[in-house]
Amino acid sequence: MNAEIFIPLTFFAMIIGVVWLFQHFAAKKRTEAFKTLQIAIEKGQPLTPETLESMARLGSPIADLRRGIVFVAIALGFASFSTIIGWNAEGEMREMTRGLYGVATFPLFIGLAFLGLHFFANERKHRQVR
Repeated sequence: MNAEIFIPLTFFAMIIGVVWLFQHFAAKKRTEAFKTLQIAIEKGQPLTPETLESMARLGSPIADLRRGIVFVAIALGFASFSTIIGWNAEGEMREMTRGLYGVATFPLFIGLAFLGLHFFANERKHRQVR
């Protein structure tokens, strides 16, 4: 296979593989949690609203904040890499830096969305408590 085709295909296949792994293990974690809940119900354990809420959350309350920070950091890494390689670039290298800036926008906006989810969800919870 030609390297000009193989390398980009490998890159995108890697991205798909990483996303699949995250989804696979998240689904596995949910399955384990629901099995635990089912066993508790079968054994007659009392289920308090706090227990059900903690089981529904399945993650840390600051998980969206962490993800947002990581995605923004990845975007900043791409942008700084693009700036460094394009400092005195001309021709094709100049076009490549523009492409890397474009790639950096994807994790940037995903990170901003996670940060927004974190702050809006916590604001809503604070309003409900008051």
